[in-house]
Amino acid sequence: MGRDKADLMIVDGLSMRDRGMELLGAVTAKSFLAIAEDDDRQYHHPTIQDLRENAGPMAGLESAFRHSPEATWLVTACDLPFLTAPTLQYLVESRDPTSDATCFTSRFDGKPEPLCTIYEPSSHSSLERMLSGGVRCARRFLSSLTRKEIELPELSALDNCNRPEDLEEARLSLNHGRTLKNVLVEYCGVLREDAGCASEEVQTRSVTAAGLWEELRMSRRLSLEIDSVKIAINDEFRSWNQPLAEEDKVTLFPPFAGG
Repeated sequence: MGRDKADLMIVDGLSMRDRGMELLGAVTAKSFLAIAEDDDRQYHHPTIQDLRENAGPMAGLESAFRHSPEATWLVTACDLPFLTAPTLQYLVESRDPTSDATCFTSRFDGKPEPLCTIYEPSSHSSLERMLSGGVRCARRFLSSLTRKEIELPELSALDNCNRPEDLEEARLSLNHGRTLKNVLVEYCGVLREDAGCASEEVQTRSVTAAGLWEELRMSRRLSLEIDSVKIAINDEFRSWNQPLAEEDKVTLFPPFAGG
């Protein structure tokens, strides 16, 4: 994004940070921002600072347990523009305190989602052990725990924002809504090999071509990044922010040798 994603304004004049804290405040006794060990900025929210550098979300959870070892921690990422109060409430109501964690299953690959998860105090020792062993992957940590996995009540609730195109998709979706539409997707070159087919009918609620790309990238395990792919809609090259319509034909072109 070229800047701190948490600062980005997403809807109703709220940054993603403030919107996330507002959602958490409705379902938790106390809410804190996890911040890097060298972050000296002032925030309007209580903070817990990482105790180590370059350990990602696991460092934030480690510091949270050091702050309150007996607490149960609900952890969310800062870049979840589609996360809603009902989704968080469903997670809380589904909590299994006899497990180490309660989490959602990814709608794309069926694996546990570590950044909208309830972590019980029983997970603390495993966290410290994995960090001491050099593990920094939050999903790998969650996969090592005894956990209760539940299905997302809203399929796009944990879709995140990693690029400006994702942010535009989120803003349009949140301000104007999403509708289900049928599109024909054509794959060219290596993308055809990745997808295992030359074309397919796809149902999507994405507003823009970029939103559709992210769905396909995750669900079809496409090997390329968006920067290296060109898109045509109804046989005309378009930008990734192009809105989609019912029965559009979307063609995806990978880089070709010599051109």
